[in-house]
Amino acid sequence: MSRPFRIGLALGGGAARAFSHIGVIAGLQKHGIPIDIVTGTSMGAIIGAMYAARGDVAAVKSTITAYLESEEFATSGFEFFRELDADGEGLLFQLGRVARRGVFNTLMVTRTALVSNETAMRNYACMVDDMAVEDTRIPFAAVALDLKNGEVVLLDRGPLLQAIAASCAMPGVLNPVEHQGRLLVDGGWGEPVPCQAARQLGADMVIAVDVGDHTPTFDEPRNALDVIGRADALVRTSLAREQLKSADIILSPQNNVAHWADFSTAEEAIARGEEEVDRRISELRRAIGKVRGRSWWSWGAGKR
Repeated sequence: MSRPFRIGLALGGGAARAFSHIGVIAGLQKHGIPIDIVTGTSMGAIIGAMYAARGDVAAVKSTITAYLESEEFATSGFEFFRELDADGEGLLFQLGRVARRGVFNTLMVTRTALVSNETAMRNYACMVDDMAVEDTRIPFAAVALDLKNGEVVLLDRGPLLQAIAASCAMPGVLNPVEHQGRLLVDGGWGEPVPCQAARQLGADMVIAVDVGDHTPTFDEPRNALDVIGRADALVRTSLAREQLKSADIILSPQNNVAHWADFSTAEEAIARGEEEVDRRISELRRAIGKVRGRSWWSWGAGKR
């Protein structure tokens, strides 16, 4: 008897743009495409963990909606970067603007992050269940980067909230997370869309969902931070494009109107995700048939 064919869903980071993942999952369910494995990076890890734990995309959407209307979110400070009006620019551009407004002088010089651990964990707990990663209904893993040795770390066991905290630890904004002797930060700096992680969990086919802005705008640098920020954005863009080559199909919801920190656009982002699945459902089904046939042939050859 052959083993089941498994489809993995790799959800990339992208802050507010990652709400499109909810629409993608809803679209896949609507068209009867199973999701057997889920991996996520950064905000993709939050959405992925919520769905993997519950197996109910409607519950994920309602939880996110309630969270965005909560006092916890309103006082979190996460929308601070939206006020900087720097859509399309990388994180270091944003931090550079913070520095120019004098915030670095009072916060960044004395701390390793703008948002405290306590604030971050309270916000994660509003969305993600307090359980072990290995106990989710659908096999799940989050991805983070080890600052000590540069390794991409697959978090497929242990406390789910800690895995999310590590995968979402955006450098300079959220503190690195200590885990089993490692110092972990946002997986977007190591595996922006976790396709390889899905393979490691046993996916025969990987559907990648890329919500990143890989064409950041840039005019003339105003200072050294602008130059550093541009270089950082280009390196991560190149990394994402290279890693996406390992996916069997890439879904890219068209939600470029959303600032990465504009959480008020959640409904629109969700709609764009479902529209992307609707638009490419025939291509998706062809890709599944092709990979399924190749996977069956490889398995059969190994048995002979």
